[in-house]
Formats: sequence, C-alpha cells, structure tokens
Amino acid sequence: MHRIHLNFFVLFLSLLTLSSCEFKDVKLENVQNFEVNSLKGGKLDATISLVLSNPNSFPITVKSGDFELFSGKKSLGDAQLKKAFKINANSTEVYPVQLTGNMGDLITAGLTGLAGMLSGKKPEVLVKGELKVGNFFFHKKVPIEIKTDLPMSF
Repeated sequence: MHRIHLNFFVLFLSLLTLSSCEFKDVKLENVQNFEVNSLKGGKLDATISLVLSNPNSFPITVKSGDFELFSGKKSLGDAQLKKAFKINANSTEVYPVQLTGNMGDLITAGLTGLAGMLSGKKPEVLVKGELKVGNFFFHKKVPIEIKTDLPMSF
C-alpha cells in the first residue's frame, strides 16, 4: 500500500516540475553564411552558419532539419541536417550546421547562373526550411530562410 502512495507522490512531483518549466522559443537571430563544401554527382555537402538564441536555462538539442533550395522559383533540390547538435543554455552563439542533400535540377541552375553572369547579375539561391529543436519533453520548429549567391564552381 505504501508503494502505491510513493509512486503517486513521485508522479505528482514530476508533473508539478514539468508544469513549472516553461519552454521558451529558440530564435534564429541571423544567418551569417551558406557555403557549399562540395557538389558532385548531384550530392550536396554544405555548411550554414546560424546565430541561434536559447533563452532557456537548459541546453536544447537540434534534432533534425529539412531545407529546400531554389533558384528563382525553380526548386533545385533538398538538404537535411547531417547530425544533431546542442544549443547552449542562456546563450546567443554561432553554430555551423552541416547539411547534406540531393540537387535535382542542376542543369537548370547552371543555365540560370550562366544567364545571370552574362547579364551582369550574380545568380542567387534561396535556402528555406526549418530546424526541429527540443529536449526530452518539449519540441518546437525554428524557421530558416536565406538568399545567397549560387556557387558556380560545380
């Protein structure tokens, strides 16, 4: 009988603790850079440098991320977070985030870039998506969007 009371008490304390913890939103402050490390055979390896703020008193894990890359309105392909990483508690810091992906329509991107170069304009790519962040109990999504020059070295 005492075991049931002890289990109930532990459950009650756990719920009380969870309800008193507020999960504040992790915020994207800035996107500092998007760099294509390699682009071979339609396989993308890139790094996006994100300035992320974590106002919580505990670290948050970025569990996954999904992105789509565009040239103008044309989708070039997608990219995913290569590995999970932690955002430090009560901090605003730069995090280099590794992405991998598949570039579907590189011919169109190459022609768009060539046309842009001939007209004197730098071709741009839009990286748009979200990071999924959380800890054991709470989960949120952080939207990401950046325009950057299209790499012409592929």
